[in-house]
Amino acid sequence: MVVLATKVCGYSERSSYLRENAKVLRVDAANIKESVEKSLQRLNTDYIDLLQIHWPDRYVPLFGDYSYDSSKWRPSIPFVEQLKAFQELIDEGKVCYASSNSGR
Repeated sequence: MVVLATKVCGYSERSSYLRENAKVLRVDAANIKESVEKSLQRLNTDYIDLLQIHWPDRYVPLFGDYSYDSSKWRPSIPFVEQLKAFQELIDEGKVCYASSNSGR
């Protein structure tokens, strides 16, 4: 059995090249859907078994920094919006299951 899994890139100021006309990547509905469409094309498939959010859109300390720094806080995309986008893709048959692979 083969499980086809891929991920949606989380918040990033350095990976904007992954999306059309993006200055900063966010895990909002538009970016999630664009990510899935591009993954479906690259993988030459009609659906993805497992879609993961790689770093949900909210501030957390990263890369070995375990201390919360309130000066780095930024508005985040509500989890409800992220989950609704996942549910729409599931309802459309483009994704079977959704998860987060970095839930710090």
